[in-house]
Amino acid sequence: MKLTTILTDQSALLALKNHVYDPENVLETNWSSSIHVCNWFRVSCGSKHHRVTALNLSGLELVGTLPPSLGNLSFLSLLSITNNSFHGRLPVQLSNLRRLKHLSFGNNSFSGEIPSWLGSLTELRSVFLDHNSLKGVIPFSLGNLSKLEILTLSGNQLLGSIPSSIFNISSLQKMDLSNNMLSGSIPSVSHVLLSIELINFNINNLTGHLSKDMFDHFPNLKELHLSANMLSGRIPMSLFKCKKLQVFSLSYNQLEGSLPVEIGNLSMLQRVYIARNHFE
Repeated sequence: MKLTTILTDQSALLALKNHVYDPENVLETNWSSSIHVCNWFRVSCGSKHHRVTALNLSGLELVGTLPPSLGNLSFLSLLSITNNSFHGRLPVQLSNLRRLKHLSFGNNSFSGEIPSWLGSLTELRSVFLDHNSLKGVIPFSLGNLSKLEILTLSGNQLLGSIPSSIFNISSLQKMDLSNNMLSGSIPSVSHVLLSIELINFNINNLTGHLSKDMFDHFPNLKELHLSANMLSGRIPMSLFKCKKLQVFSLSYNQLEGSLPVEIGNLSMLQRVYIARNHFE
């Protein structure tokens, strides 16, 4: 196994600095080998090992690609570069970040597919890859992220079906796959997911019926967003067992039947969107 030190971390960050256009000269001014890396702007180190544990470069107007050497930050637990103009593919070397808990790459211009190796970073609690230019299918391997709480892949060009493996993540609280080109039916769930509070599949090409017992498995669901798909059939009665439901959005589908009177049992309900269906 390759031995790494704080100098390894410094080299990785300097490589990143050299990979980006920094219009405000933020990194140029604050990232210098004459200053200890733990004192660099937007860099945090752990008190135990004195290694880089967090890198937050969100909203700095940076333009460029991620260097492979970023994968040498072996103690990194947080990597946030949201709201910049990073592009290109995600380097496979990021699969070495085995301690990573929070990955935030939203609002950039990353392309290519979501890599299957992402599912090997099993310490991940949150993944934000929203609003990029990612294509291809959602890898089945994401189901291996047994500690994941937030998965946000919205605003890309993702195709194919929603992998059933994602519904095996018992810790998942929020899942946002909206604004893509996902197709097929919503996977059936065979076990209760106590943690899930938000499901957003708005604006895709999902088809099929909602299974009768689907919402028996989401007792703590607060928000359900399924608008602008091609879902058919009736609203399952199990939805009205979700006593904590605050918002449900089913508009712009091909649902039929009538809205059951049981909707009155949802005492916490604030907003309902059901327009543009085939209800009686």
